[in-house]
Amino acid sequence: MDCPKCGAANLDRATKCDRCEAELPRPTRARGWLFQHPLLVAVTGAVVTGLFGLFIAVINSGSGGHTLMPVDRTQVDGFVPGPNDPHTPDRDLSPAFRNEPPLTDQTTDGTRPGVYGRSGDGVSCDVDKHIAYLTAPAHTRQATAWAGAAHVRPGDITAYFRSLTPVRLRFDTRVTNYDYRDGHADGYQAVLQAGTAVLVDDHGVPRAKCNCGNPLMEPTGPATTTDDVDDFAANPEEAWDGFAPQQVATVRSGPHVDQFVLVDLDDGQVYRRGVGSTGAGDAPVGQGDPACATWARATNCGGPGPQATAQDAAQLEKTLRRLVKAVHDGDCRTLVDSMSAATVQQFDLGSEQNLAACRATFDALNALGGITIDDMKIVSQTGAHAVVSTTVTVQGQSTTEEDQFVRENGNWKVDLHQG
Repeated sequence: MDCPKCGAANLDRATKCDRCEAELPRPTRARGWLFQHPLLVAVTGAVVTGLFGLFIAVINSGSGGHTLMPVDRTQVDGFVPGPNDPHTPDRDLSPAFRNEPPLTDQTTDGTRPGVYGRSGDGVSCDVDKHIAYLTAPAHTRQATAWAGAAHVRPGDITAYFRSLTPVRLRFDTRVTNYDYRDGHADGYQAVLQAGTAVLVDDHGVPRAKCNCGNPLMEPTGPATTTDDVDDFAANPEEAWDGFAPQQVATVRSGPHVDQFVLVDLDDGQVYRRGVGSTGAGDAPVGQGDPACATWARATNCGGPGPQATAQDAAQLEKTLRRLVKAVHDGDCRTLVDSMSAATVQQFDLGSEQNLAACRATFDALNALGGITIDDMKIVSQTGAHAVVSTTVTVQGQSTTEEDQFVRENGNWKVDLHQG
């Protein structure tokens, strides 16, 4: 085995490269000394024959080979303590232009216009935090393991991170993910949910997961032919709404680019982001931009923008049901999490004092007989905006009003601020 980047050979039994000190990822276990002895081969063969039926039973029990990773879940064995995505979506995601561009055999070049997305706020990854953590002297073991998995020198981690570009996935995407365990990088096949923030290289291949800093590589093995989640996933209980194994995307290396064409998860507008930039300087394209040949439906390309789909409506309905339950339960945290960023900022809903005030309000309402939501229904829904009619009853008096909802990071939020 050759050392990544260093070229040193004959490293079959080594754990670190001779010259660059990068730790090698744990390789697939090779045929060892045990199988060089005829008697042991015979005994082992008999044992395997007896256990073969058990192995088949385990395989057929539904334990697949891919680990599902929802967008709102931070890994326990992350390289960098997180979350490091400032505006993580929740898993009830409904991104604009959900199924575009269409993928052939669910495979695409990573530099194809619109394969990746962006958030309305632009920034989706705290790159500086990753660099600071992995270059700190106290975290040398993590840095060495990270560099080995990423095929870079430990001393090049800062420059490597600076060369990567934060984006959000627009498709559920297959990767090889690496956890940090026992001082080593352990790789496994995983599927990251759409909306997940990742860092991609200048060929469009995901190279790091933003919320935990774990290195990513191209997936191994062919795309699945099953659409049975139990057969596909090692943790099918984590499957999100709408997940389908045969719709998982595989991203391959595309031609080198200096800019990425990204589609906003919320309003579907198209932007250009320079390679290595964090998103703060994203520039919307104009109608003469070549990207509009692919994204003619985007409003800044002269199109009508994203139209409401059945999936959009289903996700908004799910948000409404969650709000009704939160009011019934007096769940102030869920209510705050369901508010738009502008609403939270205007009313300072995120502070513990205001959460306490919210709970006190529920106590007062309960003393008056409580509050009930009698009805919530969608009045209109277009693009990144919706109007919802809500009827509530307090002390036997019912009132109906219309509230605005907006899509943020692909999630529907209540927008009560006075803009």
